[in-house]
Amino acid sequence: MITDLFLSTLMLFFVLKGINNPHIALCAVVWVDIVKPQNISFSFLAGKPLSLILTVFFFFSLLINLKKIKKPKSGLYFFLMPMFMLWITLATIYGEFQHVAWIKYDVAIKTLLFALFIPFVLTERKHYELFILVAVASFGMFITMAGVKSVLGGGGYGVSLIGMGGFMYSEGSTLATLSICLLPIFIHTYQHSLIKNKYKFIKYLMIFYGFCALLVLIGTQARTGLICLAAFVVLLLLQTKYKFRTILAICIIPLLLIPFVTDDWVKRMNTIDEGATSEKSALGRIVVWRWTLDYVAERPFFGGGFYAYLANAGVLHRYQKGEESEISQKGGKAFHNVFFEVLGETGYGGLVLFLGIILHTLMLNRAMSIKIKRNKDPTKEWIGSMCTSVNMSLMVYCVGGMFIGVAFYPWIYYLYGLSVSFTHLERQEL
Repeated sequence: MITDLFLSTLMLFFVLKGINNPHIALCAVVWVDIVKPQNISFSFLAGKPLSLILTVFFFFSLLINLKKIKKPKSGLYFFLMPMFMLWITLATIYGEFQHVAWIKYDVAIKTLLFALFIPFVLTERKHYELFILVAVASFGMFITMAGVKSVLGGGGYGVSLIGMGGFMYSEGSTLATLSICLLPIFIHTYQHSLIKNKYKFIKYLMIFYGFCALLVLIGTQARTGLICLAAFVVLLLLQTKYKFRTILAICIIPLLLIPFVTDDWVKRMNTIDEGATSEKSALGRIVVWRWTLDYVAERPFFGGGFYAYLANAGVLHRYQKGEESEISQKGGKAFHNVFFEVLGETGYGGLVLFLGIILHTLMLNRAMSIKIKRNKDPTKEWIGSMCTSVNMSLMVYCVGGMFIGVAFYPWIYYLYGLSVSFTHLERQEL
């Protein structure tokens, strides 16, 4: 009952403030879609269509506050996002498994449609910061739960550290990827957020979230998380101006984590080099990727629609080579890769659009960062930091996405919409 009272109060706050502020209404939808309060409630909020209610409220706020909406300065954005939405619609219409394809389509199209409006309402620094803080706090709740459970010894490979089937990031490798890709956002918030100047605990909260994120790697025993961490370290060293200080921190952090490392975790990490030949979890992915290329050769434009991987049931053994361990599976095996997922489900056309979204995000932030460096104005440093942190988060997420199927999860599209919204800053004097 106390939980429901807190959640209801928070929703009421979003509604009251969001009526005249579309960016707050937008953050309300982000909060509901991540936290899913209807799934953690044990009282009157349980099972309610809160996402639908707040999404309708967001569009209502847009309509009555049209004067506050600004069109982002990005023609390519207005091509890529609507075109990708159209493409996945056509891919679903012509999909092979109609009985389930529309279930995933319903989630994917809503994610893309909602993300499409992000740049229209995030137009000022306080808007960006609120959006980031809501996302960080929402994800941080689950990262904290997983981190604490890891410390208490409740982790293990295949064990849900959250224990919530309704949370899309509850699977171990996915949660580990998310945790690490949020580290750049934590660092940016720690260094540049305005709210930390008013509320000092925010800085300590970011440190706490960051430590919990590292503990998630240990608790999930996900090799994907370790690979993401390696990618993050490389990117951090390339971006930072304080390389010695950064290297020192990188050397100290493992010492803090050693007390929580288990023998099972070490054994699991030692299987990384076996993935290409004998370790079945990793080898199964490679076999599916080989199958996908053959499958899409027959459906090059739109692929097989959502859940197209069901077509590989009983045929994967044909795609094994040499001395590789035998993969025997009666049902279909998922793609376990964002790029092969998009390729198999939407064809080469969809893959080109998906890659376009990722590359456009990186290019927008890179261009903005270069402008800030040339400007040499310390008051604008936060812009460059934000752009860099978004790019690092996206790249780490894509590295993790090489081993998990999260192509239609919201984070990529949140980052894209946020990056396009930065174009509003170009109208200001940089």
